[in-house]
Amino acid sequence: MGGGKIVASRETVRIDKVVAGGQGLARSATGQVLLVPLVLPGEEVVVRPLQVRKGYLEAELVEIISASPGRVTPTCHHFGRCGGCDLQHADYPLQVEIKNGILREQLVQSGVFPAKGAAELAEPLVSPVPFGYRQRLRLQVDETGRWGFFRGRSHVLEAIAECPLAGPEINAVIRDFPSRPALGRLLPNAQEVEVIASPGDGKVILVLWLRRKARPADLQAAVRVAAELAPVSAVFLESEGQLRLGPFPAAGDEKSGAGVGLVYLPFPALPEWGIPAYTLIQEAGGFCQVNPEQNRRMIARMLAWLDGCGVGRAVDLFCGMGNFSIPLGLAGIAVTGSDLQRSAIRSAVRNAASAGLGNCTFVQAAAVQAARDLAGSGERFDLIVLDPPRRGCPEVIPLLAALGADLLLYISCDPATLARDLARLSGLGYRIEKIGIVDMFPQTAHLESMVLMRK
Repeated sequence: MGGGKIVASRETVRIDKVVAGGQGLARSATGQVLLVPLVLPGEEVVVRPLQVRKGYLEAELVEIISASPGRVTPTCHHFGRCGGCDLQHADYPLQVEIKNGILREQLVQSGVFPAKGAAELAEPLVSPVPFGYRQRLRLQVDETGRWGFFRGRSHVLEAIAECPLAGPEINAVIRDFPSRPALGRLLPNAQEVEVIASPGDGKVILVLWLRRKARPADLQAAVRVAAELAPVSAVFLESEGQLRLGPFPAAGDEKSGAGVGLVYLPFPALPEWGIPAYTLIQEAGGFCQVNPEQNRRMIARMLAWLDGCGVGRAVDLFCGMGNFSIPLGLAGIAVTGSDLQRSAIRSAVRNAASAGLGNCTFVQAAAVQAARDLAGSGERFDLIVLDPPRRGCPEVIPLLAALGADLLLYISCDPATLARDLARLSGLGYRIEKIGIVDMFPQTAHLESMVLMRK
């Protein structure tokens, strides 16, 4: 709920903590809650209240009187204006500590974690590279064709030439944007452009979300961009809900060219679990984790957590391209996966075949429908895997008991919806066995978590 702007004098406050979203929380002399960006726990700062919100005052940082020992100079000169990063002013160990605190607080508030006692978070899975980790990057584009990110809590564009969170191949392509005439003709008609690196073959794919229906001239320009802009292998245009490749019909159609515009994600062998090296293939426009190295480490942690649990059958209700299903299948577990996105299921089926798996079955269905259908046909499982979108999966939870699983693995990108869903799962008799953060997004307040529950 919004509020009115206020005119208030400056005030010196102490920052108690950083909360979800990356802002610091303090209290004014009158006891009002203040939320302040660009601050760190324990700092004494001068702030100026700006806006009345429901339950708190929005304030700006004016001066740092006493800085945190963990404060560092941000790497990016756009930091503080660009809305992409929230925590570049904190050293990496402090960032992880802040995120651990945010997760714990959400769990305590929801009642699934004791306020005091022996319950502990697992050791954080920290990113081996805190910069240059993103395998894909989505940029906003304005009507003049400039690209960048929206500033914090606004739709004002902060134009950029590169992003320190992106991998080097992505930044090389972005830096080359201005010199490519065909792209210059497309960008003013686009509202977003996504740059996707394909680590398995060294190629880059562009996806442009147009403001209007794609025209023949746009499709031909997309072909020229792919020819002009090395190492770009394909340019897709998305308009009116349809993803199109160059002059061809919809992506996935045979005429669009087999293998064109696919993202190849290699995974190393995990010999301790008997898993050979494998590659997952994804169609452009589908979902995959932005931090490939952390994703591999998360999969290794999943297998470690499940070791010795006697899992024979698993259901993966938000399976995507098979990010969790394929390694589970390679570990000898029979997997049934479902996803609403048709291209994701195409990719999952392709990936299972490529890995030589006969123990993975995939169906195109929403998670609710898949859970209902599987329970109705008498299917029972040892493990349920949930990797829902940011909003969580409250509508699925009441259906899970009928699937008979004693184990449940939940991967979440939002601690608030995770805490809500874990509270509901506790009502089905599930208890947290292991839980911890996977720092998929260093320099930002975004928080990935992984939970193993047992009945």
